[in-house]
Amino acid sequence: MFSIWNSFGWEVPLALLLLGILGFRVAITPRTSLLVKAKPEAVFAAVDIFDGKTSNHGRTSIRHDLVDPEKQTFKHTYTTTIMGGTAKSFNAFFRVAERIPGRKLTLIREGLDGKSKASELMEIHYTMEPEGDGTRFRTAYHWGPRPILAQVTARSDLWGGSYRLKSIIETGVPDERPYNLISAAVCIATGLVTMATFALVFNWIVAFLIIAVLFIHELGHLLAYRLIGQPWGRMLFLPFLGGIALPRLPFETQASAVFAALMGPGFSAIFTIICACGFYLSGGSHEMLLRVGLIFVLINLFNLLPVEPLDGGIALRSVLSKVMGSFARYGLLAIGVAIIIAGFWSNMIVLVIFGGIAVLANLRHRTIDPGLVRLTSLQTTIAGFSYVAMATAYVTMLKYFFSYIQISPDMQVL
Repeated sequence: MFSIWNSFGWEVPLALLLLGILGFRVAITPRTSLLVKAKPEAVFAAVDIFDGKTSNHGRTSIRHDLVDPEKQTFKHTYTTTIMGGTAKSFNAFFRVAERIPGRKLTLIREGLDGKSKASELMEIHYTMEPEGDGTRFRTAYHWGPRPILAQVTARSDLWGGSYRLKSIIETGVPDERPYNLISAAVCIATGLVTMATFALVFNWIVAFLIIAVLFIHELGHLLAYRLIGQPWGRMLFLPFLGGIALPRLPFETQASAVFAALMGPGFSAIFTIICACGFYLSGGSHEMLLRVGLIFVLINLFNLLPVEPLDGGIALRSVLSKVMGSFARYGLLAIGVAIIIAGFWSNMIVLVIFGGIAVLANLRHRTIDPGLVRLTSLQTTIAGFSYVAMATAYVTMLKYFFSYIQISPDMQVL
């Protein structure tokens, strides 16, 4: 059993190191500097706040209401319009720390006394300097401790938002193209880096196929965000680890979270079945279809493991919180231990690792999906049935593809 420790190479500890780094939190200050074709006074007017002002930023509007005239504290109400005309809002309080018309505006976060500052926007700094016929417009956001991945999105969001604001100042209309281009550039850049890391373990062809399969998997999550009424989310790739799709807005219900989690392997199942049918019609001789089909199966079957942060674990925690209530943590602990045992028994280090993550995540008391509307009994049944059906389908296709490898062991799959 202990030969499991000899069954992996240098890529596993490196992946664990990257996973630890991604979870490490640190405060950040992303900055932007753009030349705006407008006078400093016009730029300042666009970012200045006063009682009752509403700023339009594309899908999102911000209303500023003065709540403390002495301290110059404003309540900012961020409202995002989603599909069907439904609006989602949240509030944050900022104090005007410095206001120099036409030159500088500094806002400081208020109302977080006694609360965690992690992943919270703490300060906003705007400065304007004349430059030629326009204005050098600089923006700096001070964020509380955020994970490394969230730091990437914070910077891309700030640059996209700054270009949108530049468009508003110059034309009066928000331009979403820079925001979308920046998001796409981050996706492509992280995808290329991740493909290179997979090429170190396999080869460039397999690495490319892995990225393509991951893209389709994450696209399923993005499609789920749209189907529940959210804007398109963002996609990133992680070296040695895979990919992740991030929603623009937080979920409001467990049903939405479970649906979004299961849509990754669910959407991928369509392409897996296409590969299986194509391979069958080829008489079992098309190695590329076999290779792509196996990658689809392995990646999505792995994602269906009932441990967080994988898709299966995200769905499971919501279902268990409905079925077991406050005892759900113990169910997640038991499943984590079972996954560890299965990893030792099957000599698969990856199961030991993710089972260990599940155990560590549930050693202490935790509130599962805080603030989300709980699953109904019908939704719990549908989620459970969908999970079992997808897992069964992928296991069946795995056996199907492996049967051909056994018949033709000379096939070069990975």
